[in-house]
Amino acid sequence: MTARADRLAALRDLVGTNRLTPVQRRIVQTIAEHLDDADTFSSAELAAIAGVSQPSVTRLASALGFASYPELRQALRALVRDDSQPVESTPRLDAVRDEIANLTWMERQLTSEPLLAEAGRRLAGSVPLLVIGLRASAPLAAYLSFYARKVHPAVITVDRAGSEGIDAIAEAHARGANAALVLALPRWPRELLTLVEVAGDLGIDLVTIADRAHGPIQARARVSLVAPVGTSLLYDTHASAFVLAQLLVQAIADAAPLSAKASMEAFEERASRYRYFLRGEA
Repeated sequence: MTARADRLAALRDLVGTNRLTPVQRRIVQTIAEHLDDADTFSSAELAAIAGVSQPSVTRLASALGFASYPELRQALRALVRDDSQPVESTPRLDAVRDEIANLTWMERQLTSEPLLAEAGRRLAGSVPLLVIGLRASAPLAAYLSFYARKVHPAVITVDRAGSEGIDAIAEAHARGANAALVLALPRWPRELLTLVEVAGDLGIDLVTIADRAHGPIQARARVSLVAPVGTSLLYDTHASAFVLAQLLVQAIADAAPLSAKASMEAFEERASRYRYFLRGEA
């Protein structure tokens, strides 16, 4: 029996006699097809390759008797790698490895850099620029807006739902906003879909950053960017979303270099005049 055949047999043993759904069988088939690299995939990457949702991958891990997807990936690592030295696994280490895998997945996706450039062009061309993020996405919206203001002349952050959020979007549109960045980290608030629908009704183009490629919010977007989340801890981790946020700020600056240069120079002048930073700090 060849080494690959041995590994496939071990995979069958791992699956055992568990009764799997067709979606779960598809994921197992994908693992078998990519057996040499399967232990390096994040849950989001495996879901994307298999053409299923990220929660489906988590449910497969549970169906096979694992407490989490990182535990299943650890079992795959033991199956695929002939390492005499076992890899230590703890929830904290798994969380770090999960994010490393997410960033590796995102690195591979940057072969689609034209998508990032298109997002930058659309957002750079909107004055003011809307950045919308509720609940778990609100800190990311604040972070991205903070840096976007250094390269864009006018940024409006919408982090409240209901009538306040609707009013902010309508007022920004009246001032000339024609594009909005929508941040949709899980779990997606129902109110976010309402704000997205309001923006769409006003003819505002949408760019989304979400944890997966497809969904009711992404379906309304001109450009949809994916930032998978880590799921190893009690709550999600968002390292790739914050990296993608900075990539998008760079794309906005690249799309309108003269405007970005003027905004950055104005900021540096204020920072110097009003002594924003301690001596020796950038």
